[in-house]
Amino acid sequence: MAGSPLSVLMALDSMDAGGTETHVLSLAKALIKIGQRVSIIAADGPMRFRFEDAGCHVYLFEFQPAGASVQTERIVRLQEIMRSEKVDCVHVHQTPSGLFTAKAANLLGVPSIFTVHGTYYPQTALKSLLVYSESVICVSAPLQSYITRFGFPSIVVPNGIDLAEFYPSSGAKLRSDLGISEDAIVLTYASRLAWGKATACDVLLRAMKDLYRYGWDKLELIVVGDGPKYNAISELAEFIQAESRRRFIHMVGKQSQMREYYNASDIVVGTGRVALEAMACEKPVLAIGNHGYFGWVEPSNYEQAWLNYFGDHGSFAAYSRYLFASEIADGCRRLEGLRANGIEGRRWVEREFHIDHSIDQIMSVYRSAIGEI
Repeated sequence: MAGSPLSVLMALDSMDAGGTETHVLSLAKALIKIGQRVSIIAADGPMRFRFEDAGCHVYLFEFQPAGASVQTERIVRLQEIMRSEKVDCVHVHQTPSGLFTAKAANLLGVPSIFTVHGTYYPQTALKSLLVYSESVICVSAPLQSYITRFGFPSIVVPNGIDLAEFYPSSGAKLRSDLGISEDAIVLTYASRLAWGKATACDVLLRAMKDLYRYGWDKLELIVVGDGPKYNAISELAEFIQAESRRRFIHMVGKQSQMREYYNASDIVVGTGRVALEAMACEKPVLAIGNHGYFGWVEPSNYEQAWLNYFGDHGSFAAYSRYLFASEIADGCRRLEGLRANGIEGRRWVEREFHIDHSIDQIMSVYRSAIGEI
């Protein structure tokens, strides 16, 4: 990588255990590995120690809405941090953290890079971030099309997956800890329980109830994640289990060690980065995202799955408990075949989404933003 080392400030709303935070952690580790300096500014959270262990300078910062005087103080504090770290560029991912950080950087003449992770940003905030940004990165082709409608150019850089972080290993201990029998077929749904993904989880729980009623009594579901709909989903899980007179839904909340949950699973239900991480662990993936239902991810449809971001930015069908139940039953009947695809799935992730490939593209964006290329 040509040029002198860069000092990059990454901004997050918090160091929560979510897909965007995991993406930023992988990115930070890869940047540090090639000699760049990375600082993180965010509210505290369970991922904090992992950022610190990776070698990031961590600054705790609250980005929640506040009055004008507090906002001014925040901008001043952000500028102090940028000067202290001799920041060459800032890289933002969310709102409100991205707006505050990009505005402070703009006032200092420091370029901002904005990675767009979905279509869920409030449009006013999104437009402001696009205006502040020297460069815009989209994590999928459908997102690039979405951003183009706002009149801004962007480039696609896929989510990079750290294959040293996500790999196949035994999940027996976690299954035992959760009281899951060795002969159970375990599905894991991992997502922040908000927006469409909470609705998808609700429908999935109802599909699991139907499957249990129709004789699929070896199925168990782990739900990883929290969010504004966590309590409602938990109450639904309790209701379903009371009606079924059996406990087979495990609500485990947010978790920072997702590899353990992927490896404890026979099937991972998810989208976007979750799908790629699970495939890196050689797990079968049933892709369901914010946009809708995509289906089983197999070698014959890898490219389609990627172009739709595994159901997050494009899909083939709306959520349906009957569709979900039918597809899960079909997958269970041919589970050995789906497992056999696992090795090829990891190879595909390594070939197309390895963090080392993504970091080359990211560094080119950084150096272009600061005027080096």
